[in-house]
Amino acid sequence: MRAALPFLLLIFAAPVGAQIWDGGRSAVRERPAAPSATSPVASDLGDINRSIRDGRRRGDLTRAEARELLVQSAIIDRLNRQYRQGGPIALNAPALADRTLALRGQVDAARARPK
Repeated sequence: MRAALPFLLLIFAAPVGAQIWDGGRSAVRERPAAPSATSPVASDLGDINRSIRDGRRRGDLTRAEARELLVQSAIIDRLNRQYRQGGPIALNAPALADRTLALRGQVDAARARPK
């Protein structure tokens, strides 16, 4: 009986050690899908946010610049959602488009600066 106990423990321990490790990728949560772009402003903001993240990764933008640009993008996104829902808003559709275009210009100018 004493000889059987270690043998039983080894039988149950073997499958645990045989699991495949995926390098921790399963612990990383997927980025939530972007809301459906029902307006041109929303799709432009997605492109602008990608450009900001890419600029930060490549070193074209400092952390503070990227944060400031993302805050401006979030403000425009909130105004755009309010406009689409018909809520109280200070800007109309052309003003939102102009503001989005200005933000794109800021991002492009910040990324084009020499390092």
